[in-house]
Amino acid sequence: MAKRIKDWVFRLTPWALLIWLLSMMAVIWYGYALYKASQYHQHLRQKTLQSDSSADAVFANGFYLSEKKDTENALKQYALAASSNDVNIRKVAHYNMANIYLRQAYLILDEKGYDEWDKVTPLLSFAKEGYKEALRLSPNWVEAKYNAELAFRLAPNIESKSSSRSDEEEENIDEKPPEGWPAIPGFPRGMP
Repeated sequence: MAKRIKDWVFRLTPWALLIWLLSMMAVIWYGYALYKASQYHQHLRQKTLQSDSSADAVFANGFYLSEKKDTENALKQYALAASSNDVNIRKVAHYNMANIYLRQAYLILDEKGYDEWDKVTPLLSFAKEGYKEALRLSPNWVEAKYNAELAFRLAPNIESKSSSRSDEEEENIDEKPPEGWPAIPGFPRGMP
């Protein structure tokens, strides 16, 4: 009986050591994550930038800078965050960049009017692209749809249709009367 117990303990010892080793690795990993979270919260309390290069920290830096109205550096931080692997961070980074561009466009229009339309057009273009990318990553995001609609209403996309017709064909088409109108009998309603 003692030999059976000895054999049983001898067989389970490697498994027990493996479980103990895995649990110790998990404790170390959770300890490191807790340390990083405490550093993050300490930076938030002190209102300083993160020194970490993780996507969360870069996004937090961008948000902090945009709240401080440092839009140029905020856009740089958001651009770094938009290249992360986390889809949620990417979509919110694109959304926040587009919001910054749209806000800048509205401020310019409010201050200087439509005389500064040449400065506003690229900002609106960047905003529309940012909203498109955010909506591509999350198609049901209502806030992004609403802001994209604002940007598209202010400056709709006007796509020119390139014609492959020659100039002579265009002249022939211009000389013909419009089809359908002369064939309608009588006078249109509302004429005297």
